[in-house]
Amino acid sequence: MDILSLSRWRSTCRVNYAQGTSSLQRTLTDHLRAFVPSVHQLVDIVTAHGGVFGGEIALSFILRDDPYRPPTLEIYSSYSTHAKLCKSILENPSIRTHIENYAFSNNTLFRSVHRHIVSSLVVHLTNGRSIIVHQSYTSSPSAPISRAPCTALSNFVTPYSFGCSHPALTFARRALLADKELAIFSPFDFEALDRLLARNFSIAVSPSAWPEYRRIFEDGLLWSPEECRRDRFVCPNQGRFFGDKGSMVGYFDPLGADEERCMKNNVAPFGPMVIWRMMTTFECDDGCDYLDEALDHGVASIPVLFRKDEFGELRDCISDGRTRTSPLYRYLKRGRSFSV
Repeated sequence: MDILSLSRWRSTCRVNYAQGTSSLQRTLTDHLRAFVPSVHQLVDIVTAHGGVFGGEIALSFILRDDPYRPPTLEIYSSYSTHAKLCKSILENPSIRTHIENYAFSNNTLFRSVHRHIVSSLVVHLTNGRSIIVHQSYTSSPSAPISRAPCTALSNFVTPYSFGCSHPALTFARRALLADKELAIFSPFDFEALDRLLARNFSIAVSPSAWPEYRRIFEDGLLWSPEECRRDRFVCPNQGRFFGDKGSMVGYFDPLGADEERCMKNNVAPFGPMVIWRMMTTFECDDGCDYLDEALDHGVASIPVLFRKDEFGELRDCISDGRTRTSPLYRYLKRGRSFSV
């Protein structure tokens, strides 16, 4: 049962809620235990330094696909907390005993700007798996996630929350490719894409690669006018953020004040985040690059600080009463207002 189906099921009654919440927590614990036995200590360290889990681990958590166990755990931290996070991981006694070797790698300025990753700590474990701790180019640990090779890898998980930028595509095993960045894809990126293809993912540059997103003529009339389908949040030129109507944001225990914990501690989807559009060669015929509500023309991403808008004075498109709430979002939480 994927995470969306589980969220729907646990909303039916309190018994199912308790079982569903416990199942989500076990899923994260089981995925992390494949890397280190002391899962809770690793989670506490990452949380204390404002980090988030991403990459294929976050995808496997979202899909809840048990056979999909990635060989690498990716952790993202802000620019300022990366050094302390790395030191805490390397010096933790329960983790240190499972480390075979480690190395730091620095990116060039060109790659840092394009991938929003300044440097990385690569930790090789005795069980053959690896942990990679990425340093964000900005104050937002989520910034590198927005520059993932494809939308299927644009997800995050924390001890309290989780998010998926393109659930409509991801749950259908589809992904849009950031093909403008192919020249700077690393071997690790290509290996991740190969694993997605092996898991029956369909990867394309344009949403029209899939039938339901194409222009359709019937009796000579165009009744599906938007090839980019920004109404379904799949246009690559569209400005996106975790929390808009096309994304999925949820909490492990919403009745247990997990959302309040995220707001108080600046944990995703609150605190330092990012608004972005894909790095793609796709050209939208409907003007998303010029008419987007979130990003100006030519702007690829901007760092933002998301806070809960308690009074509704500052609203964005997620709380716009003129547009409907995405059904993917409706089952997890009611539409929220953010101030930026």
